[in-house]
Parts: sequence; structure tokens; C-alpha cells
Amino acid sequence: MGDNGSRTCFVVLAIIAVIIALIIGLVATSLKKLASDEVGVQYDTIQKSLDTEVRKEGLHTGPPGFEFIIFPSVYRSMTFSDLTCLNKDGVQIVLDVTYQYKVKAAKLREVIIDFRDYDGYKDVLKYAGQSALHEACSQFNTSQFQAERGAFQETVREKLQVRYDELNADLTDLQVSNIARPAEYESAIRSKERAREDIQVALNERPRLLTEADTGKREAETQAQIIKDKANSDARILENRAISEANAIIDQYNKEAEAYELILSSSGLGFTMEGFISYLGVRVIADAKNPVHIGLQSPAKSSYT
Repeated sequence: MGDNGSRTCFVVLAIIAVIIALIIGLVATSLKKLASDEVGVQYDTIQKSLDTEVRKEGLHTGPPGFEFIIFPSVYRSMTFSDLTCLNKDGVQIVLDVTYQYKVKAAKLREVIIDFRDYDGYKDVLKYAGQSALHEACSQFNTSQFQAERGAFQETVREKLQVRYDELNADLTDLQVSNIARPAEYESAIRSKERAREDIQVALNERPRLLTEADTGKREAETQAQIIKDKANSDARILENRAISEANAIIDQYNKEAEAYELILSSSGLGFTMEGFISYLGVRVIADAKNPVHIGLQSPAKSSYT
């Protein structure tokens, strides 16, 4: 009886120990803790059921063996580096975009049903973000990315907000940190800007050059008028001189004609041309300063028969 009693006591103690261990195990598996930056929904791994209540930080009890499907309760960063998209002109644009997001806690159970866990949800948010960036990029032409950068960033925000609202996520602190256009386009833009600057310089220089040209024109016109006036003056002087000389010659000839007429009348030669010419010949020979040699024909010879 003593041995049987000892065995019975040992069995009872073992059973009690097992029960205590089971209780401790059940209690341990029925307690789960959420950190201060986490929210979660309980999932009964045995019953395969998802709780309806969203739990926040702290120690929580649940059915034995349950687990939390955990999501961040604070904003996390989503970054796109060197994202290539096509703009309205079909030109490739490279973007660097960063923003903050988090799941809407009130919609966490729906999100879990749709996307299972945070990793799957984050992948969907990433693809939705890429799609929103491509859509926003396609609404701007190449020059607008530089001239309307603020408008582009606001369009990106609107597109992302629409898509993230559909996925039950909040969005904040969007930054478009880089917009890179193709090197060939940048080179063409720089060339265009240089040409525009050259045109502006030419336009600025135009009034001065026109003034210089107008001044040169007026100087040339003035010089031409001076030359013309001088030529007219010289012509008038020459004309007056020629008229005076012509009048003097005419007067001289008139006086000589009168003198010759008087001489002819007083010499008794009459007004015959032969006598006048003989007189002129005598005058010429008489007034000559150098010797005058005259060839005359031989006198007529008598004819002898």
C-alpha cells in the first residue's frame, strides 16, 4: 500500500505540473504586445478568423495561439530614385520623389483582407505611387518641368492622394527633389538661351547702331551738300569768268572791227576784201617780232616767138 500510495502521489504531482505548464503555455500564447509605433488586428490561427478590433500599443490577450497582423502606426518614407517617365512630348524625364505614408488605422481590417500583411500592402503602395508619377509626368511638356515645377509637384500630390485614398493610406510631406531632362535637350536649351541672349544684346544695340547710322547719313548728306554747293559756286565763278572773257573778246573784236573800218575808210582802200587782206598782211609783217620769210611766185616772163 505504501508503494501504491507513493506512485499515486507522483502521478498526481506530474499531472498538476503538466496542467500548470499547459496553463502557463496557454497564458503565454494568449498574450501579445504591440510597440508604440505599431497597430494590429488579432488573427486566430486555430479558428482562422480575423478580429474586427484594431489594437494599439500595449499588452493584449486573445485566444490561445493567436497572432497580430502588424502595421506601422507612424509615417514611413517611400522613395523613388531615378524614376524614368515619359512626358507629354514623349521625352524621357528622370525623377527623384520622396513622401511619407501610413495606413488609415480605422481601415486596417479591410487592408489586411485585401493585402494580407504590411509587406504586400507596401508593394501595392509602391506600384500605385509609380503609376501616379507616370500619370502626372504625362501631363506636362518638357519646358513646363522647368517653368512650372511647383505645379508639377502639386499634380503629383493630387494623383498620389487619389490612389492612396483608394488604398486607405494617408499621404504627407511630398518632395520632388530632382527633375532631370535628357542631356541633348539640356544642351539644346542652353544653345537656345545663348541665342536668345544674343538676340537681346542685338536688340539692345540696335538703337545705338541706328543712331550711329543716322548720324553718319546726316554727315554724308551734309558733306554732299557742301560739295554740291562748292561745285555750284565754282561753276558760277567759271561761268561768270567765261562770260566776262567772252564779252571782253567780243568787245575787243568790236573795237578792232571799228578800228579796221576807220583805217580802211581813211586809207582809201574801200571795203573790198582784197584791200583789207593786203592791209592785214602788211600789219602782221610789221608787228612780227621775229623775221618773216615769204615765198612768192616768179614774175611773169615775156613770151618770145
